Amino acid sequence: MKKKWSIIISILVVVIMGFIIFTLNKEIKEETSGIPGYEDAGIDKLPKDERERLPQDWQTTTEPDKPGLDKGDVAPDFELTTLGGDTVKLSDYRGKTVMLNFWASWCPPCRSEMPHMDSYYTDNKETDNMEILAVNMTKTEKNKVESAKEFVDEYKLSFPILLDKDSEVMKMYQIKVYPTSYIINEEGIITDKLMLPLDDKMIKQLIEESKAE
Repeated sequence: MKKKWSIIISILVVVIMGFIIFTLNKEIKEETSGIPGYEDAGIDKLPKDERERLPQDWQTTTEPDKPGLDKGDVAPDFELTTLGGDTVKLSDYRGKTVMLNFWASWCPPCRSEMPHMDSYYTDNKETDNMEILAVNMTKTEKNKVESAKEFVDEYKLSFPILLDKDSEVMKMYQIKVYPTSYIINEEGIITDKLMLPLDDKMIKQLIEESKAE
């Protein structure tokens, strides 16, 4: 008999608690339904400086979890071989601001921007904690890797040249215009996409703006 009453009391407690929670949620929803922005009150909506003041384990919810190609998306990761024979991933450079540039030796605007890119890179790569990754669209080159090598030697480029031999990364990043550059911040987030040749002053401004976001 005592066991039976114990079960009944337990059931009643669960029912009562459920009713209380339902009632409280209903009241909160009614009270906040007219407050602008309440529906966006997640941690990921806070300004960056406010998020950084939160405990570290709270901040993990602010990390975007889906890659994409729009501003604010995590840049899709990839792996390519450099002209020097090293294998690198985009994610290897997390913690640095990255200018991800797509180019080909037959592209006149690419030729016009490359000296500016190298000038900026030489002067600022250390102080700006940044990297330029120049993805050669190798499959489109007349002499494939040799065309890329001749171009790099001609312009004496000092930043890493990545070889997209099968156009996989070109397709991943939906490259339709040459050159195209993505600016990616230290957290791996896209802050800008540009489909035009850049000079060193424009690059510096984009890198600085990326760090400010």
